[in-house]
Amino acid sequence: MSKRAINEATQIVAHRYHTADPFTIAEKLNIEVDWVYLGKSPLGKIIYDDKQPIVMLNKSIRDSPMRYFTMAHELGHTIMQEGLVGYYCLNNWTHSELENEANEFAVSLLAQLYIEENGRLPNDYLELTRTYGMPGNETLNSSILGK
Repeated sequence: MSKRAINEATQIVAHRYHTADPFTIAEKLNIEVDWVYLGKSPLGKIIYDDKQPIVMLNKSIRDSPMRYFTMAHELGHTIMQEGLVGYYCLNNWTHSELENEANEFAVSLLAQLYIEENGRLPNDYLELTRTYGMPGNETLNSSILGK
C-alpha cells in the first residue's frame, strides 16, 4: 500500500473516531489491550480470539512514550491488514512489507495526534520521537513531515 493511501486511511480513522490517539481508537473499536510481560521483545503483538483482535503490549513500555508508537503500530496491523493473521509470515518480503505499512500507519497517526494535542505540526521527526517513542529511524518520517 502506498504512503499516500496509508496517510489517507489514518485521516479517515482520526476523523471517524474524533481523535488520533491510538488507545482511544482501540477502545472505540472494542479492541482489548492487555499489558503483559513479553521479555525484551516484542514490544507488542496481536492475537485473535474468535476473529476479535487483542493487542498485547509489553509491560516494559507501559510508562514510556514508546507505548504510543507500539500501540499505533499494532493498530495499523489491525486496521490495514485485517484478515491476514497467520498468513503474513509466509515469506520475509511479505513480513517486511506489512511491518513497514504498520510503521507508516503509526507515524502518520501519531503526527496527527501531535497536531491534535499541540495545534501544529512537529518541527521535525525528533520531536515526534521524543513525544511518542518512535524509533530513531529517519526513514519512517514519511510524507507527513514533508521530508
